[in-house]
Amino acid sequence: GDQVQDEEDDTETGRAAPQQSSLVVGLSEKSGLVHRSVKNASFASASASTAVTDTWHDNRSSIPVATIIDHQSGSDDIIAARVRRRRQSFLDDIDLDPIKLPRSTHTLLYTEPINSLPFVISVCIAALSILCLLLALISNGFTSYRDFTNKVPANVNTAVKTAQYTAIFIALLMEEDIPTGLYLMQRIPRPYFIEKFPELNYGDFVYSNMLRILMGYLFLVNVLLLLMKARDVLQIFFDFVALQFIQQLGDIAFKLARMSMLSTSMKEATTRRYFRTEFRRPTLGWKAKSFFFVAVYLFNLCGLLVGMIYVSVRQSRGDFQCKSITVKFREDIWREAIVGSNPEDKRVLVYSNFNGVYAQDGSMHDGRPVYTERRKFDGTEFDTTPPSFNPFNYTVVIPAKIQYCKIFRAWVFMHENISKSKRDDSDCPWLLRSETTDVYDIEEVKGPWQAWQGVIETTDVLIACNECRKEADCNLNGVCNEGGSCDCY
Repeated sequence: GDQVQDEEDDTETGRAAPQQSSLVVGLSEKSGLVHRSVKNASFASASASTAVTDTWHDNRSSIPVATIIDHQSGSDDIIAARVRRRRQSFLDDIDLDPIKLPRSTHTLLYTEPINSLPFVISVCIAALSILCLLLALISNGFTSYRDFTNKVPANVNTAVKTAQYTAIFIALLMEEDIPTGLYLMQRIPRPYFIEKFPELNYGDFVYSNMLRILMGYLFLVNVLLLLMKARDVLQIFFDFVALQFIQQLGDIAFKLARMSMLSTSMKEATTRRYFRTEFRRPTLGWKAKSFFFVAVYLFNLCGLLVGMIYVSVRQSRGDFQCKSITVKFREDIWREAIVGSNPEDKRVLVYSNFNGVYAQDGSMHDGRPVYTERRKFDGTEFDTTPPSFNPFNYTVVIPAKIQYCKIFRAWVFMHENISKSKRDDSDCPWLLRSETTDVYDIEEVKGPWQAWQGVIETTDVLIACNECRKEADCNLNGVCNEGGSCDCY
């Protein structure tokens, strides 16, 4: 559609559209940069008629490669060196193919007068895009660190984690505003811009491209936050589509304007000669500047990877899970609980006696943290080390534990001195277990639990986090600090 429009525009100005072969280099057509090869159709036909002659041209020598080979005028090393030089010269010509200004409302910010309707519409579209990206940042929890950590999942499975790191490379390929803005400012210096468009302001050209770069980094920051919050694979790609749509509002509005869908003045603004003018002159030191683009991509890649690795490491350590929970069991009783290694030592087990505070002990089991029972009166750890001198037959108290067991795909309550039978020697001798689940956060466990009372019975277990996340968790009598505890008034 754009090629047809170009031919119509050229016809309107009184000159025939050139029949040139197109060659896309570096950026995609969506970026708005149009590259066209300097070699025309007649050149291609001439090269086809002389199949034995190499058409790669070198500024320092115009002798065809076939002639050099036929006369055997030099050694094989010299011939190979000349072929490499000519090939490199051909590639350099491709790198410096002519470009045109991007077909986007961003371009209208410096091609149209500030008091014109196209300029106002372009400003509104740019403001709308930035507003949407900022609202996405706020929604992703960018306002505060506590709000953000509350939205990061406790952990994710391997499929989601793989999709997160794969999406980083996809995001860098999808994002075009940053490379487009940098590429334009590198390829079109001030003298060349003024020579082509003396009536325009080069400063406005720079500001427009800086706005592009700003929107590009807003896009990447949103991508990073979305990846950190992702819980499933489809959510990642749905969010990508939404962000990409926001970033392309300027390109969509430009196409609508060329179809006379917005206004007559917008139609005229999008069909001016600025979008047909080619910038052919190569810039000095272009090869050295090309390394700058590579450095920018590496910088963006490293930034996204470092942020994602930081979150992944903290997830694996259980940092995004509640460190201390309060557990309340129902008044269930098992009258023949086997205690210790003697199967004949049977006692009455009252599950509600294990109500209280459970805290992470720093260990992990099947990718989830282990919660260990704490003392009832002060919430401190039990001393499980027997005294060296014990004249009063002091009994060491062994705390109960709550952990995840992959063999049951459930969170379980267990005690190392209590078993269901003498043959129960599994890694998870559960006494209570949740419904089948794969969640990493114990607070997300839903549904009834199963309790062993000689037979399996259904029960309820209430679990609450002891850390505050907002002022309401402090009963409105204090302030929730960054450590997750309440500072009372």
